[in-house]
Amino acid sequence: MKPVGYSKNVFEIPLPDSSKTWEVSGTEMYGVDGVVNESFSCLNKTFVKRLPKGVEAKRRSINKATRDFLRDSDGNYVYESYIVPNGSVVVLSETKISLSYDKYLKAIDGYGYIDFTVTKKGIEYMYVLPKSVLYKINQTALVLSVKDMKNYNGMGYNSWESGKVFLHIIPYNPNSSYTGSKILKTGVTLNYSKEVEEIVNFWQKSVNFIPNILLCQLEDGSNFVLQPTTVGYNEYNPIELISLGEKELYGVSANEK
Repeated sequence: MKPVGYSKNVFEIPLPDSSKTWEVSGTEMYGVDGVVNESFSCLNKTFVKRLPKGVEAKRRSINKATRDFLRDSDGNYVYESYIVPNGSVVVLSETKISLSYDKYLKAIDGYGYIDFTVTKKGIEYMYVLPKSVLYKINQTALVLSVKDMKNYNGMGYNSWESGKVFLHIIPYNPNSSYTGSKILKTGVTLNYSKEVEEIVNFWQKSVNFIPNILLCQLEDGSNFVLQPTTVGYNEYNPIELISLGEKELYGVSANEK
């Protein structure tokens, strides 16, 4: 085996094909609660995503005569800017709502609809919601790393050629960088047992990346392959109890790290 400190590239460590379908949110998520606007009330008790950084909140222009989307001479959609009211943010949701044309045109009382986009998962709708109804979700992530990390749960694995590698469950911040690590999947849970089992079975049985764990059990109860990690977080609260609007009211930034 290579020594523990052996230099390796985390992105070269083999993973099962199923990992390619695991979702990484890439942006902040919020729980929606307290919506009294009738048109948007169906968003209560749902999760939404904040519009990713660098993505502009704009909508396709409408032909007022035909109510179809306008296109230029090359057949491309014509877009127009959308003014987001103070105290509101743009979010993406999988929930479809029905709006009359006058409510579609502009935001009213901090609520609005911009446009929709088609993704690999399906259709996502771009809404404007007041910060007072948005509660930050504390996301978690399953991470493959070449180093030990402060985590909710995790395990190190002695490999044949790449030294020690780790699978951690950690708090996930989409605005942070994770040197020497690869985010495999994000969620609102601490239970990634199915994904971990898939990876470990793949490492043992498909690519011989690590030794057979059962055959490496030692008499003292320890295991030559498995190496405990540093658990640093004991309590996990999936959603914050204070809305973005309340945090700003009391002088706490909604983007506080």
